[in-house]
Amino acid sequence: MVVDADYVGKQQLKNLLKQFGNGVQLRPTYLVSSGKGVHLYYFLQEPVQLYRNREEVLAELKEALIRRLWNDTSSIRPDSPDIIGIYQGFRCVGSQSKLGVDFPVKAYKLSENRYTLEDIKASIPSCKVDLAPLYEKPRRKSTVTLEEAKELYPEWYEKRIVQGEPKQKSKKQGGTWVCNEALYEWWKRKITEEVKAGGRYFSIMALCSYGLKCGISEQKIRRDAYAFLDHLESLTEDEDNHFSRADVKDALRALKGDRKRLSTIASREWIEDNTKVTIPANKRNYRKQEAHLYLARRKKEDMKVIGEVVKEGRPTAERTVREWQESHPAGKKADCIRETGLAKHTVYKWWKDINNENI
Repeated sequence: MVVDADYVGKQQLKNLLKQFGNGVQLRPTYLVSSGKGVHLYYFLQEPVQLYRNREEVLAELKEALIRRLWNDTSSIRPDSPDIIGIYQGFRCVGSQSKLGVDFPVKAYKLSENRYTLEDIKASIPSCKVDLAPLYEKPRRKSTVTLEEAKELYPEWYEKRIVQGEPKQKSKKQGGTWVCNEALYEWWKRKITEEVKAGGRYFSIMALCSYGLKCGISEQKIRRDAYAFLDHLESLTEDEDNHFSRADVKDALRALKGDRKRLSTIASREWIEDNTKVTIPANKRNYRKQEAHLYLARRKKEDMKVIGEVVKEGRPTAERTVREWQESHPAGKKADCIRETGLAKHTVYKWWKDINNENI
């Protein structure tokens, strides 16, 4: 497990070494000088098999370790920790650092220690990461035949086999959906207005993710990404940390991977952590759309009863479409038609792109 601590000066390095020595921080097996920061390598006693059901837990544990190690004594910029995932690559020892060919990446052995994941968790005060899922075996494919399934699961058989309905996946299971293009345009504005140095690379990765979610062509995503190059380079604060065309090209490699995985792994929380851009969650209080709309209408009726003025203003059909869009900022017209029961031409008549900051 590797942790990247950036913006480490001479005093910060002294602080880290002292904390490793007195047990305040968990001593890594190796410390790697990467130029203006350090990479801390914690060797494990046993390898961890990266089944997909383990990714989330390992990412949570690594984030907790990063926040523990990256603080006001170990970094000049303690408020901007790089929360990077478990698959993040690091500069190879022996290659050149950002400081140039005269400053190669060097490794220093600090201990013979090898740790368990429980050891790492124990080194983080008040760590609440549940490691239990790491010991659950991945599910195996069912050996039940279709004839047996017809008897055991008649409802499933009717929907999936007889009617041919597609399998519905949750977000955590890797499911995905096509969102309104307004979501993609909204993120482009976020890159222009809110992304800063430290979140530039991941802002382009997020652009790839939003583009895939919105059905944007790969050609357009690439064109838009390179269009941000001059703006993102203008945000440079450190002369040794410029943002180049090579960075954009590297971030766009995300498009060549598993598209469905990218569009689901890049969750709201992941994008917030890596780009440092605040993305407020939709406030529906975990209610289903029908319940949310019912309570919204009920509130209006209650306001009328106590004599408060309620602005109606628009025809019922238009209001229904507007309320549905507000509850589903990334929804599609076809979904609105199906869920509200309104005619196709009615939904198309009142449909309007929503430039909603909470999209």
